[in-house]
Formats: sequence, C-alpha cells, structure tokens
Amino acid sequence: MTSDGGGGNRPRARSQWMMSGIRILSATVIARDAMRSHRPTCLLLVDGEPVWPLLEFFRDINQSLSIERSCAFALGLLIDYIAVRGAEFRELRHRANFFNEFSHAVVHGTIVDGDDPTGLWWEPRRAKRAKRLLDLVCAASDWLSTRFSATPVNPFSRPATPSEQIAFWRGWNTQKSASLLNHVKERSRSVEVATLARIVAFPVSAPMALEERVDFPDDEMGRLLFEGFLVPGHQTDSRAWMRWHIRDILITLLLHYGGLRISEPMHLWVDDVYVDPADPTCALVLVHHPREGIFDFVDPLTGVKRPMLRETYLKTVCNRRPLIYETGHREARWKEPLLTHRARNAFHVFWSVREAGRLFLDLYRIYIGRTRDPRLTHPFLFVTEQGEPMGTATFRKNHAAALKRIALTSARHLGTTPHGHRHAYAQRLRSYGIENKKVIQVAMHHRNPNSQERYTAIPASEVSDAMSAAKNTGIFLPLSFELPRLLGKPGAI
Repeated sequence: MTSDGGGGNRPRARSQWMMSGIRILSATVIARDAMRSHRPTCLLLVDGEPVWPLLEFFRDINQSLSIERSCAFALGLLIDYIAVRGAEFRELRHRANFFNEFSHAVVHGTIVDGDDPTGLWWEPRRAKRAKRLLDLVCAASDWLSTRFSATPVNPFSRPATPSEQIAFWRGWNTQKSASLLNHVKERSRSVEVATLARIVAFPVSAPMALEERVDFPDDEMGRLLFEGFLVPGHQTDSRAWMRWHIRDILITLLLHYGGLRISEPMHLWVDDVYVDPADPTCALVLVHHPREGIFDFVDPLTGVKRPMLRETYLKTVCNRRPLIYETGHREARWKEPLLTHRARNAFHVFWSVREAGRLFLDLYRIYIGRTRDPRLTHPFLFVTEQGEPMGTATFRKNHAAALKRIALTSARHLGTTPHGHRHAYAQRLRSYGIENKKVIQVAMHHRNPNSQERYTAIPASEVSDAMSAAKNTGIFLPLSFELPRLLGKPGAI
C-alpha cells in the first residue's frame, strides 16, 4: 500500500468528539493498492489507524473508487455511532435494537429539539441517499459474516411481507428485461431469496416525483460558446485560438450536441477524431474505453503498426495510467457505456445537429495546430495550460465561469450544469419524433434501455401547456354549474 501523491492522501475528517477523555476521529484517505496494480483505493481511518478488513472487502468486490468512497463513508457512520452509543447496547436484550436505531439516525438525523446528546449532529438525509448508505453497510457486514464468521448487523432471516415480495419480483423482472443475458436468468433460483427479508426494514420511503426539466437551454448555446468562453483581454482578437478557449468549446459541443457525459471527452486522444467518410466537412469522433480501448501503435524502430491496449501504451511508452485511476484534478470517471465499435472497444459520437460536427472539426484543427503543444509526450487530447491531461473538475470550474460571464448561474434545477447538456441532447432527439427506444439507447450509449427515461421524460410544464392548449381549443367542457358569487369577491376566502 502506498500513499497517493498530490495531496490526495490527506485525511478527510467526518466527526470528532470527546468520550471518557478519549479523542475519537474517523476519516477517509485515498491510497494506492500495490496488490491491485497501484490503483487508487479508499481507506477508512479510525483514530488514525486503517480499518484493514474494509480494504480486503474492496479487494474482493473490485468496484469503482466512487463506490469505495461511499462505502467507507457509510462504515464510518456506523463506527461513529457505535463509538458514542455502543455502551447502551452491550446487554444482549438491547442488541436487537441497535441497527434499527442506527438506521433511523441515518435517515432522520440525530438532532432532537435543537440539541444532540450524541454529539454527532447528523442532519436528515434524502431517502435515496440514506438507503444507499444502509445498503452499503449491510453489504460490508454480510461479507464480514461470510469471511470471518462475524454476526451480520442486519441478516436475511425474516419472512418477507407480501409487499416486499412484490417489490422484489418487480425489480427482478426489470433487471431481467434489461439484461443482455436474460435468457439464462432463471426464476426458480430467486424464489428462496424473494421469501426472505432483512430483520430491520429500512425506515425510508422515497417520494416518486416527475423528473423536472433540467436540460440546458438551446437558445443560450450561442452566447455560452462565443461569449462565455472568450479569453479575457482578447475579446477583439481576430485569431480564433487567441480569442476563445477552443478546448472548452470543443468539450461543450461534445456534451450538448453529442450527448456525452462530462467525464467521457477527457478520455479522448489526439488520434480519436477523424474526417467522416460520409461527409468530409464533419468530424467522426470515437471515444475509446480508457483501459481496453485499442490504439494503433507504430513501432518507431521497425515501422510496424500493431494494435495495443491503451493502458499498455500509457504504461510502457508514456509512463502514465488511464485517467480512471487518477485522483484529484486529473480524475475522469467511466460509467461503462454501451460501446458501438466492437473492434476498437469504443463508441461513436452521434451528432444531433450536423453543423455542430462541422464546427467541431474546424475548431479541432485549430486546437491541434495552434493550442495544444505538439511536444507533449502523452496522447490525451484535452490538456491544461501546464500540458497535463484535463479532468472533469477543471472543466466544471471553467464551465461555471463561462456561465457567469453571460450572467447565468450554474444550477442543476436550471439545467445549466455540464450534465444539463446531455439532457438537452435527449430532449432534442425526442423533438425529432424519434420514438424507437433502441435508437435513443444507442445514441446515448446506455447499457440499459430504461436508463433513457429520465432524460426523455415529459416535464410538468409541458403537461400544463398541453392542458391549456386543449382548453383553448374547446376540448375541455365548462362546469355544469355556476360558481357561487361569493368566490368571485376579492378577499372573500
């Protein structure tokens, strides 16, 4: 185990208090695991000491760093709760209540009437977030039970209620319909699982809400691209590479008109942009898998070209690693999208507006010829002013600054975050009249065909407009009675 450089190994304190004269401190730290090719992992520290069984759990499940962070945070909450209230559950007759009280504290917080006797000062959490944390605690506890014969905090040993069984089979059918291997998913194997439930049912009930419109407004795109990304002090320069932040415009085009997630453009290499054979004025962009994507390596000694995994090329030629294994400002995640180019382990960018692909190609040529330093020894397309690969955090900051220049605020509910561009892409496909879910799934690179529904959902405002339009056309009949005159008087109610 080695620490992660660049400040990534600084502990993040969650809570601390005094208990019987002993100072308790829980924190998380990012380190590199030598047993897993030095990939970043999350350690949970309790009073300065790592919780090593949690690292063994992470090594077994091999999930993303973001999942490890959430799991470490959840286990930290459990340990903190044990530290301040564990003594109350020492007697055997009280232990059965521990996880129930803990789960309520996670959901509803620990503050009562403006005070908190525990000293934790947990605030109430959204139901979805609370359930995720409790699920992670139970998953880690189940693993400890299997590996070390420990007692699970919330075992599957209670007969499931009819409603719980219905919920299980609904989820099972949804997963089966979306699974690429649904023909081998047997119902009989799940019957026993469906009849059992955890002893403590989570005290959460997530409200079902219509997805609000969170797509970036199309009518602001021109201002964002050519006013927001102006270089301060060079607003009137006739040279495009001096006047605009070309790199940030290119990324925004990929998000808004290509439907990419914010992290995906960061994995592009210089050679991933081609001229579209069907339209020589338009760019054809392939986004490769950060690790298993294919790179055509030309041996400088023999001149022989051979395919090579991108991770291999980065390690052997550039002394680097894929950005999914970076932390801090160079980190760029990967959500395992649907790949459309099997031979190269990549997916195509499907331009929703053809002119955007043409603009991208023009700006790409300017960026390569005038902005990106040709002496760089790594292949990443989008780089910082220091020549290092660009991460998502840097672009988020630049995007927010560009919005501020055109007097807009970066906010999710306004659709003005970088992810709002992906929502705008999906709504544009819907406006084209594309109703084939498979087409939208491939265009947005979703592995699950149901994932697109939150992007193409009809917003509440559109329902209201449709009702108003129907009323104006006489479809809605008037009331069959007259309203009392009392209701028409100001201040009568």
